[in-house]
Order: sequence, then C-alpha cells, then structure tokens
Amino acid sequence: MNDLPREFLRTDFGHEVYDGWYLEHGSYNFEAPEFVERHFPFYKKALLLSKDDKILEAGCGIGSYSREFARRGYHVVGMDLSPNFLSEAEKITQHENLEIEFIFGDYNEMNFEEKFTVIFFEGSFFYQSKEGLISLLSRIHKALTSNGRVYFVHKNPSIWKKGYPIANWSQTKKNVFVLQKAEYDENDGVEKCLWLKIDLETHKHYKCDFSVMHLPPDELKNCLMAAGFMDFHFHKKRRLGNFDPKNDNDFSVVARK
Repeated sequence: MNDLPREFLRTDFGHEVYDGWYLEHGSYNFEAPEFVERHFPFYKKALLLSKDDKILEAGCGIGSYSREFARRGYHVVGMDLSPNFLSEAEKITQHENLEIEFIFGDYNEMNFEEKFTVIFFEGSFFYQSKEGLISLLSRIHKALTSNGRVYFVHKNPSIWKKGYPIANWSQTKKNVFVLQKAEYDENDGVEKCLWLKIDLETHKHYKCDFSVMHLPPDELKNCLMAAGFMDFHFHKKRRLGNFDPKNDNDFSVVARK
C-alpha cells in the first residue's frame, strides 16, 4: 500500500460510506452499556441530576448515553448530525422498549432557547476555532434554563500532542483497506485528521479529512466566560477530583448557567 490511488471521492461524517464503516468497523468508539453504567455515578454527582431534569445529549451517535438516562427515568432528547447513527439509535431504543426523542441536527447550529436543564456531550464535543467554540458555548448557554448545566470531555493538548503523529492501517474485508491518520499542527493548535478507504476491487476510493482544535485549559476558561459561563469546574475525566494539567490526558468540564 505504498502507492496510494491518485483519485479519491469525497465523503464525510453523515455520509453513508463513512458512517457505514464507522458503524461496522469503528464501533469501538461507541460506548458499551456497562461502560456507560459504570460512569453514571460521576455524572449524577457532578451534574447534580434530578428526575425533573430535561436532558439534551448532543452528538448522541447511536444513543448509548441517552438510553442509560432513559433507563434511569430521566427525560432525554438525543440529537445527531448523522441520519445513519440516528436510524441505528432508534432501532436499538425501540428494541429496548424505551421512549426517547431523537432529532436530526448540528449542535453548532442549535437555536433552542431555555429548553434544557442539562446539555450533555460525551466524546462528541468538537470545534475548529476559538471563535467557533465561543459561538457553540453561547448557543448552549441560550438553550439552558436558569441554573442549567453543560457537560463535556476535553483533551489536554500539552500532553496529547506528544503522541502525534498517528497512522493506523486496517483491512476491513478482502482488498479493502482503511487508513486513519492524525498529526498535530503546532502553529494552528489543531489536530489534523485523515481517513482513507481504498477499495482494490471496485477502484472507488474515499477520503475524509477534518481538523479539530483543543485549546489549553486557561484559554478554554476564557471562552466559557466569554459565552456567559462564570461557574464551572474541571474534573478528572469521568471521575470526581480536580484536573491536573501536568499529568491528565483529558478532563471533564461541568459549567452552570
């Protein structure tokens, strides 16, 4: 596979080619029920959850967390940009006889107003610029009711960037290969990601590339305040305890309106 094809068809998140691979071969990124259940005590304490909460899971994927909220009696709405993931989420949810509203939408374009008491991201909080982050946080702030809370997980760039570059080849079936590659751009402070699907049978090859920014904790704090959040805390990832920027790869953020 040293000589890559010259022509690639464009695909992206939400497209059947990329999502089809993700659902079949990249599903390790979706959390198993036992994983979600194990971390729920942290969510309950950190977010001070009550049965009166109305929760939006933004970037819900196949609804792993939405279903756990529903199993525990919470009112939850799941939102995702991929119709393929939402279709799978609805199928699994119906099989479990749970009641969850799933809606199609991009959380970067959400325009709710004082509708949710909790907005929850787990592994789905992405932005590409500082301006984009402030815009997203401002939309979240507007969508929360008084004393509403937002939760998301964030990478610690000072540690993560030491692990780049990353390149992984996998063979998904005979004569079909996928390359997942990532590198850190020190100048722009972004993670540049590349996904290639090479099909030597059909000779239809696909490419998806995107960038994700991970601001340092102090800059993230400034963005939270710029969006109107003055009450926030950085926890260790999915557990109570203060985030250690010198040693922790990731951290969990809880902010209150």
